Amino acid sequence: MSMEVNNMKRLIKITAFLLVVIMLAVPVLGQMGGGMMGGGTDGGMGSGMMGSDMMRGKAKDMMIRGNEMRGTQGMMGMGFMHSQGSSYGNYVTFSVDNNTGAVMDYGIVGVTIFDSIKVAGFDFKESTTMGALTRIINRDGSAVIQLHDNPAAVINIGTKASATITFDLADGVNASKEDNIVRIEAGNLTAFIASTNATSINIAGGEIRIGSVRGNAVFRAIPVNMPADGMHRRFMGEMMRNRAGAEVSVGVSDKYSITNYSEGMNVMIRSMDRNRMRMTVNSTDPSGKFMMMNLDNSSMMWNPGQRVRLYLDNKPMRQVMTAEELYDAKESSFWLTMPGGNRMQAMMYIANFSERVVDVVVEEESTPAPTSTEAPVKTPVLTSTPAAPGFEIALGLLGAGVVYRLRRKS
Repeated sequence: MSMEVNNMKRLIKITAFLLVVIMLAVPVLGQMGGGMMGGGTDGGMGSGMMGSDMMRGKAKDMMIRGNEMRGTQGMMGMGFMHSQGSSYGNYVTFSVDNNTGAVMDYGIVGVTIFDSIKVAGFDFKESTTMGALTRIINRDGSAVIQLHDNPAAVINIGTKASATITFDLADGVNASKEDNIVRIEAGNLTAFIASTNATSINIAGGEIRIGSVRGNAVFRAIPVNMPADGMHRRFMGEMMRNRAGAEVSVGVSDKYSITNYSEGMNVMIRSMDRNRMRMTVNSTDPSGKFMMMNLDNSSMMWNPGQRVRLYLDNKPMRQVMTAEELYDAKESSFWLTMPGGNRMQAMMYIANFSERVVDVVVEEESTPAPTSTEAPVKTPVLTSTPAAPGFEIALGLLGAGVVYRLRRKS
């Protein structure tokens, strides 16, 4: 009898030891199984998109300093913090010359793109910031520079009279002209400048000079959090045709940035929760417009087996397979990509305007697809992360061993 008791005690000790070993191994096995789809984030800091070895120039120091200050203040997501004449955003950093109104040391995720951005004859009045938008205004209101802290690092320079805008390129930054669009490359970063009503575009001596009668010059980078090329060059072309309407970016802590590319365009986020985001979109110009969307670790979430669908005025929108197909669309449609990690990039075309309501909805994949005369399109669906290998097998064998031993005892 005492031998059976001793054997039982020994079995209990072995069982406890094996359970501890298995539980300690689970986190390691989970990482081996690819527990982070598409890469993780660093708590909302824009520099997490690019290693410090890729940063350069004054923007590197500003991004590192800004991240430290923002972290100390508990500031996460899009939005500018000011200190000693400099602006520190999640993605964008720069300073403003309070005498000339020039933008100095403009950088994206720690890479200096422009040493300066100047509008000739700009009579500086003030610089104001609200969330992710900084506006630099001249005294007579004939020119305004708007800088956005969003993944596309948008700069919109609007002029109401003839003006010359000069972008002074930082070291290591190259620019070339493609038709009437300027392409800018700095390491892994690619951006474009498009100008409506431009009278001249010249690139020489490390400078880009754009002459404009009246209109907007827009700088826009391929979004650094989801750098999928192929559609952004043409989007800049749509700006010149007045068919680019707006861009909506939503990130950590539901901080958001809304950029209007068309006069009379207005976008408002009405509500957002785990399964739905609702926006109202209106335009004084009734003709069709394109809208970009960038969701990155917002409160809106989706799981394996779920998909995202867009609705216009409570009716499902037609989905297309490629961005190129969307650019050629005649009816309201959308295209999207889901690279993983609770991130989504989408573009929609709204064929005509009054006030429209757009819903972005997370649905089960089993939800019936909307009826359409178009060919069926497969919606991107996230794949499941593999379970920790061997965990269930180990527990099963352990349980079988205990049962077998107890049966022997009886």
